[in-house]
Amino acid sequence: MKHKLFIFFLGLFICPLVYAQGFDSWKDLHIYFKKSNFLPETITVEELNRLPILQQLPADFNELVDVTTKKKLFYLVILPIIYESNSLILEDRKMIINIEKKFKRTELNINEKNELIRLSKKYKLDYSKVNLTLFKKLKQRINIIPTSLAVGQAIIESGWGQSRFALEGNALYGQWTTNEQRGIIPEERDEDKNHAVLKFESLQQSVQAYMHNINTHPAYYSFRVVRRIAERVQYTDPISAKVKFLAAYAEIGDAYVEKLELIIESNKLREFDRLEY
Repeated sequence: MKHKLFIFFLGLFICPLVYAQGFDSWKDLHIYFKKSNFLPETITVEELNRLPILQQLPADFNELVDVTTKKKLFYLVILPIIYESNSLILEDRKMIINIEKKFKRTELNINEKNELIRLSKKYKLDYSKVNLTLFKKLKQRINIIPTSLAVGQAIIESGWGQSRFALEGNALYGQWTTNEQRGIIPEERDEDKNHAVLKFESLQQSVQAYMHNINTHPAYYSFRVVRRIAERVQYTDPISAKVKFLAAYAEIGDAYVEKLELIIESNKLREFDRLEY
């Protein structure tokens, strides 16, 4: 799949691993999760917090052919990573909301000003004028990505974690870079192209980069607007309303949206949105 060009600076993403654990084979991973007796369709936040955050998938994960087992293992690997990554975003959101409350009452102290500058830089906003408009823009960008969307896009972009890019570069979302030293060159790349699929040191870096991309890139401005509105207005189907504004994620545009909607629907991924942060 061909994607718009998005370049990331890995230094932005610090991965506070809850647990760092790897498995030599998918069979070892399967045995581990079987002992835990956690089921993706009924998993709770408490159970998620007890699962390890894996640095990478087993190298032989693409040899797993049983569809049911493949899906279960992929869910149990990616769900705690998505939950942790969204939780980190919510920490930033809580910080900016508290600073805004203080700003409305009185002057910010030096620590609060520095934190405002840090978050503005992180989420790519001009902080030369500190006013309520800046806080509005920050809150629009600093927010979680629905779990169903994050899982659904990872399924498409990584082939349930079995793609070459996922296994060799922890790349779950197919982000591009023009720096071939930082990426993996697609075998089917056209001769007139110079992109590579960005590789990461860990799966969590990949998830965080994807979320940062959705939260900051101009291509997803409408997605962020609808997300903000959905917090105040009761949509019949808020996920579908947001999915429609992700057409820019791939060159196939609206066909990508249809594919994502089908993945979410056929795999009942909306069930994961019941997990509260």
